[in-house]
Amino acid sequence: MKELKFNEKVLLKPQRSLYIPLNEGIYKLKIEVYQGKIRINHGAYTPDGGTWLDPPLGRKAHYDFKKGDTSYITIEIKTSFNKTDRLNVIVPSLLHSAEFCIDICT
Repeated sequence: MKELKFNEKVLLKPQRSLYIPLNEGIYKLKIEVYQGKIRINHGAYTPDGGTWLDPPLGRKAHYDFKKGDTSYITIEIKTSFNKTDRLNVIVPSLLHSAEFCIDICT
């Protein structure tokens, strides 16, 4: 899976995804959507199958954004079974691309 570059405008095709590289900690992210819709998925590691498909305990698993949105979200990245949570951004549409920018606020 390709990796997101922070503070760069991204054009992502339908049904594609990008990995959002974050280490353990608390982050405030700024999300701007210029075209289409995106979803940010937050997954915790599960040894059953070796995937990051489990929702993180006590934390939100999905964030949805659409054209015109400028939003700020605070996300806590933890570890489960010695593996760091993973975030990815997807374009849920089957037909339409999305253009957006994600940045870490300091």
